[in-house]
Amino acid sequence: MKYSQKQAMLISFTILALVLSPIVENWASKPKDNFPFSYYPMFSKKRKATYGVYYFVGYDTNQNRHIIPYKFAGTGGFNQVRRQIKKAARSNKASEYTQKVAERIALKNNYPYSQLERIELVKGYYHLEKYFSKKDTLPVHERKIAFYKIERR
Repeated sequence: MKYSQKQAMLISFTILALVLSPIVENWASKPKDNFPFSYYPMFSKKRKATYGVYYFVGYDTNQNRHIIPYKFAGTGGFNQVRRQIKKAARSNKASEYTQKVAERIALKNNYPYSQLERIELVKGYYHLEKYFSKKDTLPVHERKIAFYKIERR
């Protein structure tokens, strides 16, 4: 099917107007985010300079720090396990959860897990702009939630 130049321009402007129409939601007192025309609040929302994340850190006999992969903390995908860690950290079961992760690590015979002597459940605060633009991946601050000494058999 062939379109005339006027028809093609009309179709183009109509599509452009539909794509840009959600912008008005940014100024609404109660914005609506409806699919497929979204104003994307996850990108436009004001955020703090730092962002807190819960995770596990292990320490070996020389006190070298090792980030524990999420797969030791639970089953499922990355985001699902991160929610499980966050839920445990915010509850009174943080110590029990940390013990279970430590027991899983104690069964591993490969480096660095075989060298770990303790693990900690921490909440690390990261400066997002520095993390992504300057690749400064160290936390600005860490708060220890729970810890457990790894016992090997």
